[in-house]
This record gives sequence, C-alpha cells and structure tokens, in this order.
Amino acid sequence: MRNTNNSIEDYYDVIVIGAGSAGIGMGILLQNLGMSYVLLEKDSIGSSFKKWPKETRFISPSFTGNFFKMPDLNAVTPDTSPAFDLLTEHPTGEEYAVYLEQVAKYFKVSISTGIEVKNIEDKKGGFFLNTNKGTYASTFVIWAAGEYQYPKTDSFIGEHLCTHYSEIDSFTDVIGKKSIVVGGYESGFDAALNLAETGKRVTLIDSSNYLELVNSDSSYSLSPFTRDRIKKAPDSIDYFTDTKVEKVEFLNTKYIVKTNDEEIFVSDDAPINCTGFDTSLKLVNDLFEFEDGFPLLTDIDESKKTENLFLVGPQVKHGNALFCFIYKYRQRFAIVAEEIAKRNNVSSDKIESVLNSYKNNNFYLKDLSCCDDECVC
Repeated sequence: MRNTNNSIEDYYDVIVIGAGSAGIGMGILLQNLGMSYVLLEKDSIGSSFKKWPKETRFISPSFTGNFFKMPDLNAVTPDTSPAFDLLTEHPTGEEYAVYLEQVAKYFKVSISTGIEVKNIEDKKGGFFLNTNKGTYASTFVIWAAGEYQYPKTDSFIGEHLCTHYSEIDSFTDVIGKKSIVVGGYESGFDAALNLAETGKRVTLIDSSNYLELVNSDSSYSLSPFTRDRIKKAPDSIDYFTDTKVEKVEFLNTKYIVKTNDEEIFVSDDAPINCTGFDTSLKLVNDLFEFEDGFPLLTDIDESKKTENLFLVGPQVKHGNALFCFIYKYRQRFAIVAEEIAKRNNVSSDKIESVLNSYKNNNFYLKDLSCCDDECVC
C-alpha cells in the first residue's frame, strides 16, 4: 500500500531487515501468507556468505532428504535443498549465496537492495525506518541482519593491529611463512587449517581447549566436519590451549602477542583475529534488552522491550539453546510468521494451510521446554 506522505517511501505490513538465509526464509513465508512485506538489504542477496574466505565451507552437511520429510540442514524452506541445487555437501559461502539467489528468484521474494537502515523509530501502532534512500513504514519489523559483517573487536588490547577472520578474501593471500591465529573455535581452526594447507607454520592460541571439549551441540564444541579436517591436517600447527591473549603490540617491525600466562609470540605479519563476531543488534540496541550479551525475547521471538519487533537468525537464544545454525533458527520462522499473521487478521485456515508443510518437516519448533537451564539441547 502506497503512503500518501511523500517522505515515506512505502508502507508495509512487515519489513524484514536483511536478505540472507533468515531474511529469505521469512520473506517466503510472509508472501505465502498474503501479507505486504519487503526485505531491505544494504548490499546484495546473501552478501555475508559472499564475504566468507574463499576456502571456508559450511560445517553443517547438506544432503537431499526432502522426499522422506528430512529437509537439507542448510535449506531455508522445507521444499528446497542446497545439496540438490549445488551438488555439494559442504558448500562455500559463494555457492550458498547462489542457492539463496535462486530461491529468492523462484519464489519472487520482494527485496530492495542498496538500502541501509540508519535507525528505527518505534511509533505507536507502527515503525518508521530511516534509510539512505528515504523512510519506510510498517506495522511489524523482523530483524534478520545476522552478525558476520560485524566483527568482534573488544577481546583484547591491540585488536586493531590484527586482521580479522572476516577480512580475509582467501588464505592464499596471507603472506609470510608463519602465522599466528588467535581464537580456537570454528573460525580459528578453519583459519589455522587453511593456512597450514598453504605450507605455513601456524601458531593457534586457544583461550579454552576446543579439541578436548565435546558436546552434543555443535554450538558449544567443534563440529565433526572440523574434527575430520584436523585428523588430516599437516603437522605444522602448534596448538596452545587455555592461553588467553591479552595484548598485541607492533614494535620494530614485529607483531608481539602477549598472553595471560606471560607467554610471548612474535610474528612478521599481522596476527589473525578469530575471536568471533559482534551482534548486528547494536544498530538497534535501544529497542532490545540484553542479558549476557544476548537479546531478551519472548517465547515467540519478540523483543521483550518493543512490541511487534521480532528477531530471526543466529542471535536467537532460549535457555541453553543457541539458534546459531540455519537448521536451528529456521525452525522459528513459522513461529514468528504465525504470530504476525494472527495479529494482522489473516484467516486461521490460510495460516494452517501455509504452515502445514513447515510443521510436518521439522521447520516448526514451538515447545522450548527443552531449552531451559536444566539441560543441553
């Protein structure tokens, strides 16, 4: 519906921020439910995936099992499969972006690219989104901006002297014969393994000991995919566990890495920072309340602070459960869409018809009782 106010670009029932896996998945549901919506994307479809290092691959495997109601772990809808589309089990970021582009094209998802949201104003009965290309308005907002494009920069002093994992186009571009990698979770091991494969001697500094930490949930420990890679890794990685980096300095053309146990590492080249990513919610942190770095959400993933503002994607957390992989957070798409549709007076028959395939194909996790502090999901 076009707004008669010339300062408003368009009015929609729902505006989704981001056109990655979470945004595309939500857009398809909103469209099928017959609501007016648009995805606002500052770059292009799947832009975060396109920025992955060339060698980085999905740690969650893709496999086509749709016929047996076991959707591909990396699919954003029950009836699509990256494995079938891309013919690979562990796609690269570039490959996965192609899958998202094809899905968006097939379902004719409404997307406006090149739109950067500057801020969101919560007005009574709706939202105003101020962007680089005018103002948009909606009754509901779904934040699906992800986190990869927001590197964490407060883990230790001197981080600005390092190269963050997200800034690497290809590990073959890293110069020098030796590299220091700070951070021992998935991105740390991925960097170390890829660098070792180029013939470099790698020092991997882990504040924990992820090789020994085993958990049924890969949100908390290394994935089987990474562990298999480690078994085949060149014998050129020096792994330091329970070693926390406190400071990085640049002295006399050398990078000096200092740790909590007074160990010192020296490198000719900038260390690689693999200590993780910040939340994109810092752009709208006034609309959320936080606890231990995570946004406080209702059991339908609505901000506890701002009515009609919902969150989807890797920043969702309930109890012990981190919904940081696609196969996890996609199970919340239908929960959010169902609630918005009800509030927007979509008929119950229409809602049931659209959500039926999601409920029957492991795309609909509504009971969060397993995610309390008593258990590990």
